[in-house]
Amino acid sequence: MTVVVAFVSRKGGVGKSTLARALAAVAARRGLNTAIADLDQDQRTSIRWQRLREKEGIFPPLNVQSYANVDSAIASEQAADLLIVDAPSHAPGLTMEIASVAHLVVQPACSSFDDLQPAVELFYELSAAGVPKSRLYIALSRLLDPSEEEAARAYVEVADFNLLPGAVVERPRYREAHNGGLAFIEAAAEDLNGSAGVALAAMLTRIMHKHRLLHQQAPPTDLSAAQFAQRPLRGLSSYKAAG
Repeated sequence: MTVVVAFVSRKGGVGKSTLARALAAVAARRGLNTAIADLDQDQRTSIRWQRLREKEGIFPPLNVQSYANVDSAIASEQAADLLIVDAPSHAPGLTMEIASVAHLVVQPACSSFDDLQPAVELFYELSAAGVPKSRLYIALSRLLDPSEEEAARAYVEVADFNLLPGAVVERPRYREAHNGGLAFIEAAAEDLNGSAGVALAAMLTRIMHKHRLLHQQAPPTDLSAAQFAQRPLRGLSSYKAAG
Protein backbone atom coordinates (compact mmCIF):
# COMPACT_ATOMS: atom_id res chain seq x y z
CA MET A 1 0.00 0.00 0.00
CA THR A 2 1.05 3.57 -0.68
CA VAL A 3 1.81 5.98 2.16
CA VAL A 4 0.23 9.35 1.35
CA VAL A 5 1.84 12.50 2.74
CA ALA A 6 0.14 15.81 1.97
CA PHE A 7 1.60 19.31 2.18
CA VAL A 8 -1.26 21.75 2.65
CA SER A 9 -1.79 25.35 3.74
CA ARG A 10 -4.36 28.10 3.68
CA LYS A 11 -1.76 30.64 2.53
CA GLY A 12 0.63 30.55 -0.39
CA GLY A 13 4.37 31.07 -0.15
CA VAL A 14 4.92 29.13 3.08
CA GLY A 15 7.07 26.35 1.65
CA LYS A 16 4.74 23.50 0.60
CA SER A 17 6.54 22.76 -2.66
CA THR A 18 9.92 23.37 -1.03
CA LEU A 19 9.34 20.67 1.56
CA ALA A 20 7.52 18.32 -0.81
CA ARG A 21 10.49 18.28 -3.21
CA ALA A 22 13.03 17.86 -0.42
CA LEU A 23 11.12 14.97 1.13
CA ALA A 24 10.82 13.29 -2.26
CA ALA A 25 14.57 13.54 -2.81
CA VAL A 26 15.53 12.03 0.54
CA ALA A 27 12.86 9.33 0.36
CA ALA A 28 14.06 8.27 -3.08
CA ARG A 29 17.62 8.07 -1.73
CA ARG A 30 16.32 5.80 1.02
CA GLY A 31 15.05 3.43 -1.66
CA LEU A 32 11.36 4.30 -1.58
CA ASN A 33 9.50 4.35 -4.88
CA THR A 34 8.39 7.97 -4.59
CA ALA A 35 5.95 10.09 -6.58
CA ILE A 36 4.86 13.72 -6.28
CA ALA A 37 1.31 14.68 -7.21
CA ASP A 38 1.16 18.38 -8.08
CA LEU A 39 -2.46 19.40 -7.49
CA ASP A 40 -1.93 23.11 -8.02
CA GLN A 41 -3.29 23.48 -11.53
CA ASP A 42 -2.38 27.17 -11.70
CA GLN A 43 1.15 27.31 -10.29
CA ARG A 44 2.47 23.79 -11.09
CA THR A 45 5.64 24.59 -9.15
CA SER A 46 6.69 20.96 -8.75
CA ILE A 47 6.01 20.19 -12.42
CA ARG A 48 8.24 23.04 -13.61
CA TRP A 49 10.94 22.00 -11.17
CA GLN A 50 10.81 18.42 -12.42
CA ARG A 51 11.46 19.61 -15.97
CA LEU A 52 14.59 21.41 -14.75
CA ARG A 53 15.67 18.28 -12.89
CA GLU A 54 15.31 16.14 -16.01
CA LYS A 55 17.13 18.71 -18.13
CA GLU A 56 20.08 18.78 -15.70
CA GLY A 57 20.18 14.99 -15.32
CA ILE A 58 19.84 15.12 -11.54
CA PHE A 59 19.95 11.82 -9.65
CA PRO A 60 17.76 10.32 -8.36
CA PRO A 61 15.13 10.99 -11.01
CA LEU A 62 11.70 11.69 -9.54
CA ASN A 63 8.21 10.97 -10.77
CA VAL A 64 6.18 14.21 -10.70
CA GLN A 65 2.73 14.35 -12.28
CA SER A 66 -0.11 16.87 -12.35
CA TYR A 67 -3.53 15.78 -11.10
CA ALA A 68 -6.87 17.52 -10.67
CA ASN A 69 -7.68 15.77 -7.38
CA VAL A 70 -6.19 13.42 -4.82
CA ASP A 71 -8.32 10.42 -5.81
CA SER A 72 -6.88 10.48 -9.32
CA ALA A 73 -3.36 10.71 -7.92
CA ILE A 74 -3.82 7.75 -5.58
CA ALA A 75 -5.43 5.64 -8.30
CA SER A 76 -2.61 6.37 -10.73
CA GLU A 77 0.29 5.91 -8.29
CA GLN A 78 -0.61 2.61 -6.66
CA ALA A 79 2.86 1.22 -7.34
CA ALA A 80 4.51 3.97 -5.29
CA ASP A 81 5.72 3.35 -1.75
CA LEU A 82 5.26 7.05 -1.04
CA LEU A 83 2.92 9.54 -2.67
CA ILE A 84 3.64 13.16 -1.80
CA VAL A 85 0.75 15.53 -2.49
CA ASP A 86 1.71 19.14 -3.20
CA ALA A 87 -1.64 20.85 -2.60
CA PRO A 88 -2.76 24.30 -3.72
CA SER A 89 -3.44 27.07 -1.22
CA HIS A 90 -6.79 28.88 -1.00
CA ALA A 91 -8.66 25.62 -1.80
CA PRO A 92 -10.65 24.64 1.32
CA GLY A 93 -12.72 21.91 -0.33
CA LEU A 94 -9.74 20.23 -1.97
CA THR A 95 -7.68 20.58 1.20
CA MET A 96 -10.38 18.79 3.18
CA GLU A 97 -10.50 15.96 0.62
CA ILE A 98 -6.73 15.57 0.69
CA ALA A 99 -6.51 15.60 4.48
CA SER A 100 -9.24 12.99 4.81
CA VAL A 101 -7.19 10.37 2.92
CA ALA A 102 -3.59 11.30 3.76
CA HIS A 103 -1.70 9.31 6.38
CA LEU A 104 0.31 12.41 7.29
CA VAL A 105 -0.75 16.03 6.75
CA VAL A 106 2.08 18.54 6.98
CA GLN A 107 1.40 22.26 7.03
CA PRO A 108 4.48 24.48 6.62
CA ALA A 109 4.26 27.76 8.50
CA CYS A 110 6.50 30.78 8.82
CA SER A 111 7.23 32.31 12.22
CA SER A 112 4.99 35.38 12.14
CA PHE A 113 1.58 35.56 13.78
CA ASP A 114 0.12 36.34 10.34
CA ASP A 115 1.24 32.88 9.18
CA LEU A 116 0.85 30.84 12.36
CA GLN A 117 -2.71 31.90 13.11
CA PRO A 118 -4.16 30.74 9.75
CA ALA A 119 -2.16 27.51 10.06
CA VAL A 120 -3.62 26.71 13.45
CA GLU A 121 -7.12 27.69 12.33
CA LEU A 122 -6.91 25.33 9.34
CA PHE A 123 -5.90 22.45 11.57
CA TYR A 124 -8.76 23.23 13.95
CA GLU A 125 -11.13 22.99 10.99
CA LEU A 126 -9.64 19.70 9.78
CA SER A 127 -9.79 18.26 13.28
CA ALA A 128 -13.41 19.35 13.70
CA ALA A 129 -14.21 17.65 10.39
CA GLY A 130 -12.90 14.34 11.71
CA VAL A 131 -9.26 14.28 10.63
CA PRO A 132 -7.36 12.79 13.60
CA LYS A 133 -4.98 15.24 15.25
CA SER A 134 -2.36 12.49 15.28
CA ARG A 135 -2.05 12.94 11.50
CA LEU A 136 -1.64 16.72 11.59
CA TYR A 137 1.84 18.25 11.81
CA ILE A 138 3.13 21.79 11.48
CA ALA A 139 6.61 22.26 10.03
CA LEU A 140 8.38 25.54 10.65
CA SER A 141 9.52 26.87 7.31
CA ARG A 142 11.10 29.91 5.67
CA LEU A 143 12.41 31.33 8.93
CA LEU A 144 14.65 34.33 8.40
CA ASP A 145 16.76 33.60 11.47
CA PRO A 146 17.11 30.61 13.81
CA SER A 147 16.13 32.86 16.73
CA GLU A 148 12.54 32.94 15.39
CA GLU A 149 12.04 29.25 16.08
CA GLU A 150 11.51 29.38 19.85
CA ALA A 151 8.59 31.81 19.79
CA ALA A 152 6.94 29.98 16.88
CA ARG A 153 7.20 26.68 18.73
CA ALA A 154 5.62 28.17 21.81
CA TYR A 155 2.65 29.41 19.77
CA VAL A 156 1.98 26.02 18.17
CA GLU A 157 2.41 24.13 21.44
CA VAL A 158 -0.23 26.31 23.11
CA ALA A 159 -2.58 25.43 20.24
CA ASP A 160 -1.87 21.74 21.04
CA PHE A 161 -0.95 20.54 17.57
CA ASN A 162 1.97 18.31 16.59
CA LEU A 163 5.09 20.22 15.63
CA LEU A 164 7.94 18.60 13.74
CA PRO A 165 11.43 19.05 15.18
CA GLY A 166 13.82 21.28 13.26
CA ALA A 167 13.00 24.12 10.89
CA VAL A 168 13.89 25.37 7.43
CA VAL A 169 15.77 28.66 7.60
CA GLU A 170 15.93 30.69 4.39
CA ARG A 171 19.26 30.41 2.56
CA PRO A 172 20.27 31.95 -0.81
CA ARG A 173 21.69 28.58 -1.81
CA TYR A 174 18.23 27.04 -1.51
CA ARG A 175 16.87 29.28 -4.26
CA GLU A 176 19.91 28.51 -6.38
CA ALA A 177 19.31 24.79 -5.88
CA HIS A 178 15.67 25.07 -6.97
CA ASN A 179 16.72 27.03 -10.06
CA GLY A 180 18.89 24.07 -11.06
CA GLY A 181 16.36 21.31 -10.47
CA LEU A 182 17.63 20.36 -7.03
CA ALA A 183 15.74 20.11 -3.77
CA PHE A 184 17.04 22.49 -1.12
CA ILE A 185 18.49 19.59 0.87
CA GLU A 186 20.63 18.78 -2.19
CA ALA A 187 22.25 22.22 -2.20
CA ALA A 188 26.03 22.32 -2.17
CA ALA A 189 27.51 22.42 1.36
CA GLU A 190 24.13 21.74 2.98
CA ASP A 191 24.53 20.54 6.56
CA LEU A 192 22.37 17.45 6.88
CA ASN A 193 22.79 17.49 10.64
CA GLY A 194 21.27 20.97 10.67
CA SER A 195 17.77 21.99 11.55
CA ALA A 196 16.31 21.38 8.08
CA GLY A 197 17.79 17.89 8.00
CA VAL A 198 16.26 17.15 11.38
CA ALA A 199 12.80 18.13 10.10
CA LEU A 200 13.11 15.90 7.03
CA ALA A 201 14.46 13.00 9.09
CA ALA A 202 11.47 13.28 11.42
CA MET A 203 9.04 13.09 8.50
CA LEU A 204 10.89 10.15 6.99
CA THR A 205 10.83 8.28 10.31
CA ARG A 206 7.05 8.59 10.43
CA ILE A 207 6.72 7.53 6.80
CA MET A 208 8.88 4.44 7.28
CA HIS A 209 6.91 3.55 10.40
CA LYS A 210 3.60 3.83 8.53
CA HIS A 211 5.00 1.92 5.56
CA ARG A 212 5.92 -1.00 7.79
CA LEU A 213 2.57 -0.95 9.54
CA LEU A 214 0.77 -1.07 6.20
CA HIS A 215 2.90 -4.04 5.21
CA GLN A 216 2.57 -5.70 8.63
CA GLN A 217 6.23 -5.44 9.49
CA ALA A 218 7.89 -4.52 12.76
CA PRO A 219 8.04 -0.76 13.44
CA PRO A 220 11.43 0.86 12.91
CA THR A 221 13.56 2.67 15.39
CA ASP A 222 13.70 6.45 15.07
CA LEU A 223 15.90 7.77 12.29
CA SER A 224 18.43 9.97 14.03
CA ALA A 225 19.92 13.04 12.43
CA ALA A 226 23.28 11.25 12.35
CA GLN A 227 21.84 8.28 10.44
CA PHE A 228 20.09 10.66 8.06
CA ALA A 229 23.36 12.48 7.42
CA GLN A 230 25.09 9.22 6.48
CA ARG A 231 22.95 8.94 3.37
CA PRO A 232 24.84 9.91 0.17
CA LEU A 233 23.23 13.32 -0.18
CA ARG A 234 26.22 15.65 -0.04
CA GLY A 235 26.79 18.22 -2.73
CA LEU A 236 25.79 18.66 -6.32
CA SER A 237 28.26 16.11 -7.70
CA SER A 238 26.53 13.15 -6.09
CA TYR A 239 23.28 14.13 -7.81
CA LYS A 240 24.59 14.32 -11.37
CA ALA A 241 23.72 11.25 -13.38
CA ALA A 242 26.72 9.37 -14.71
CA GLY A 243 27.58 10.26 -18.29
